[in-house]
Amino acid sequence: MIAALSRLFRRSAPALDAAGGGRRWRDSGVISNAATVHALASTVAARAQHYALNNPTGVRMLESLATNVAGDGIKPRSEHEDEATRRMLHRRFKAWTDEADADGRTDFYGLQQLAVRDLATFGEALFLILGNPETGAPQLRRLHPEQLDRSRTQSLANGGAIHQGAEFDASGRIAAYWIRRAAPGDALAGIPLAPVRMPAGGVIHLFRQLIPGQIRGLSWFAPVLVPARELDSLTDAMLVRARVAALHAGFITDPDGTPPYDGEQADATLQAGLEPGALINLPIGKHIEFPDAPDQGGAGPLMDTTLRMIAAGMGVTYEQATGDYSHTNYSSARAALMEFRRFCQSIQHHTLVFGLCRPVWRGFVRAQVLTGAIPAARYQSDRSALEAAKWLPPAWPWVDPQNDAKAAEIALANRLRSRSEIIAERGYDAEDVDAEIAADAARLKTLGVEQEATQ
Repeated sequence: MIAALSRLFRRSAPALDAAGGGRRWRDSGVISNAATVHALASTVAARAQHYALNNPTGVRMLESLATNVAGDGIKPRSEHEDEATRRMLHRRFKAWTDEADADGRTDFYGLQQLAVRDLATFGEALFLILGNPETGAPQLRRLHPEQLDRSRTQSLANGGAIHQGAEFDASGRIAAYWIRRAAPGDALAGIPLAPVRMPAGGVIHLFRQLIPGQIRGLSWFAPVLVPARELDSLTDAMLVRARVAALHAGFITDPDGTPPYDGEQADATLQAGLEPGALINLPIGKHIEFPDAPDQGGAGPLMDTTLRMIAAGMGVTYEQATGDYSHTNYSSARAALMEFRRFCQSIQHHTLVFGLCRPVWRGFVRAQVLTGAIPAARYQSDRSALEAAKWLPPAWPWVDPQNDAKAAEIALANRLRSRSEIIAERGYDAEDVDAEIAADAARLKTLGVEQEATQ
């Protein structure tokens, strides 16, 4: 009986290889909590910025993410039941987009694309919500994410705490942000100015939370920076090898010291060379040896595999990362693009729309109350309907327009999807499309032009 219990409780070897030890795990890193990310995110962001500005693959991946996630803009459509109210809000918002940037460098949709660039490069995007001094409408000022003071970490007397520039109240909710007046490296960065406490309602801080408890973002380039650096070293080595192979390098063995080549003598050095197609007779007893250039050792396939790994780590396709479409067919391109679009849609709806677009729309609607476009009493009684909006991402280009249109037609005919859903997928609003169709039909009827029936 005792022997049986002893066998039952005897400690056995780990059943999970990933939790084992030994030589294979001797140098492996471990991320136990968000503190590891917070401690190293700044260094990763600086390296990612260098890679995204200097490396052709990094530049292309960043541009691909920015143009596909934000594109020409994620645009709002009011969900208010009154058509006149919807049209008024749409008209005013369209006019407001040009003054959305407090610095006047782009419009609201350009700020969306800049937010994606910052998210991918630094892992987070930071904006201040300001008021236009003339109209009172909200404006956004883009800040460097490192202006959120990482050194500001302390406990507060009210039971709250400040951690890496983000202030939490006693219940653990974000209450404020501590913003530096200048980004690291700027002229004002060296001047000892205390960071400014900004209430949370006046700041937009975007990032993807990868680990529970994470309050600062991590660059999307983090998984690929090491292989990208190794790939750069490999590329440089191959370029040097190609240059060496293109050179005429030889070792002359000469018993009596007479040079076999003609050239100019400079002290003890003879500057000589071969002309293409030249045939030279060497004197007896002389010979020239040419070293063999080292073989690249399968570097080409290794580079291709590394590029695919980098593209996968960034969430883009291999073709988007490299611009190489030589091995792409319709099926593989469609499958890759569908996966990439799912990734982009998750960023659009869970990060940009939730963290940037909705707060901006709420601020815009409240500004209409201040200007009198919406009566205050109506806003108080109809607030949820006025602030309700559907955000339409930019349309995806069709891989196969004919087949995609046919599939949408079949789904519509069998009542599997609505026209509004199909139109929204293409980045348009069904009401606008229907109004344009009706206007076209009315114009043709006025001009006496007969429309041809479609099959």
